[in-house]
Amino acid sequence: MTSTNHANRRHDARARVIVGAAFLSLCVAWMSVLPLFAGPDEPANFIKSAAVVRGEIVGSPIDASATTSFWSTYVNIDSRFGTAQQVPWCFVGQPQVPACDKPLSTLTAVEESRTDMGRYPALGFLPAGLGTLVGPSDIGARAARLTAALVCCALLAAAAELLRRRGRSIAPLLVAVSPGVLFLSSVSSPSGFEIAAAVAAWCATWVGVAEGWRARSTSTVFVIAASLLVVARPAGVVTVATMLAAAAIAEHRSLAAAVAGAWRRFAWLGAAALLSAAWYVAVYDDNFGVRLDIESRVEKLSTIATRSLTDFPRLVGESVGNFGWLDTPSPTLVVWGFVAAIAALAWSSIARGSARSRTAMVFVIVAVPVWHVALNTNYQDLLGTFGAQGRHLTPFLVGIPLAATMHSAERRVGLPAIALFVTAHAWCVLVALRRYSFGAGGDDLLGFMRNPTWNPPLGMIPTLFVIVVTHVAALLALRSHAKLSPVDGASPAGRMER
Repeated sequence: MTSTNHANRRHDARARVIVGAAFLSLCVAWMSVLPLFAGPDEPANFIKSAAVVRGEIVGSPIDASATTSFWSTYVNIDSRFGTAQQVPWCFVGQPQVPACDKPLSTLTAVEESRTDMGRYPALGFLPAGLGTLVGPSDIGARAARLTAALVCCALLAAAAELLRRRGRSIAPLLVAVSPGVLFLSSVSSPSGFEIAAAVAAWCATWVGVAEGWRARSTSTVFVIAASLLVVARPAGVVTVATMLAAAAIAEHRSLAAAVAGAWRRFAWLGAAALLSAAWYVAVYDDNFGVRLDIESRVEKLSTIATRSLTDFPRLVGESVGNFGWLDTPSPTLVVWGFVAAIAALAWSSIARGSARSRTAMVFVIVAVPVWHVALNTNYQDLLGTFGAQGRHLTPFLVGIPLAATMHSAERRVGLPAIALFVTAHAWCVLVALRRYSFGAGGDDLLGFMRNPTWNPPLGMIPTLFVIVVTHVAALLALRSHAKLSPVDGASPAGRMER
């Protein structure tokens, strides 16, 4: 029996490494084409990450204004980290303009290090912060991306492993892990961490509903991922509350029994919620009493709701992937492909589920636009703008295709499906490379390969080679993972307990 257990552990470890390597390969492809600080708010995230890992958790307050942020602070770290704020403005907001290189070592600090994310909870910045220990340099910025990606891929691998060990297909997971998810996992961004944690938590939610929350490993994955999500961002409380409400709607008795039977485990989630609430009250909302004088502010909830819902399709496209500072949208075919796959999985879940699980699915679907309206209402109250972005909705959106894991007992995923997933990501990576090396627009689609205005860090030809190799590696790794048995030599009962 001991020998069998050891063999199973080695088998599971191998599976985790394979699927984690698949996701990391795609992240490496993204990192190879991106100029420094091309991620949304990446300069501020990089500075915040460097501050957090050095013990500067919040920093000194800055008065809220239209030119800074309600969450801006000065942080007492090496001022050379602050030069990151000077880097991306030569191409950000100008999609027709190629990228430019401004090495941190060539820049002079003009103020103490300032981050617009100063009051955000620290946990989401810790993974990238580990990379900043290399120092305030270009290498440090790239190391921050790598350490952030490793943590995100570990969370995505946990979701994939939960499905494999339950004998379920990872096809819904591949739909949830859109190009936008992997892009945000490849830059210094707490959004990547937040979304990856949401993916793992949603997987555990729906699998828990299907199996009656009887397996210890399912509740463990849920509690860990949900706790990370809650602590990483105050809005994570709303996301996790939606998960628990959906699980209760689908089958409240088994959920209640699981909480009662493993209350020590679920107590960690309660502690995480209390910590998040304490941070929100004591730190995050320090400037919320300020109301900026904005003439264009919209006061009527009905107007905010109408505009938000009209803009909803654009934000769904952003969730699939609008890269950099929202100036490099995914190809239309890729967006519609993912939207169609999400719709098909949602319809399948509704059609095959019980009345209660169908109600839970409808609840989650409706929660997405409701959250969108709530976000924009908050933005209007503070800043007089419609500020919700696709990445703010993604922690909710990923729960929709993952609901198919309640019913998808067929574990095998065909090579064509995996190839489509990998090809869609490769297409988006090449679109981003063209935008940064050549500028968006124009009729010469391949001119960026022959005569780039900006060269990626490795050079154009080596970068194209890396893109091919990483995507082929991801294809082979995902195919290999799909062929692995759930638990070699384990009985169904043992398989459930695991």
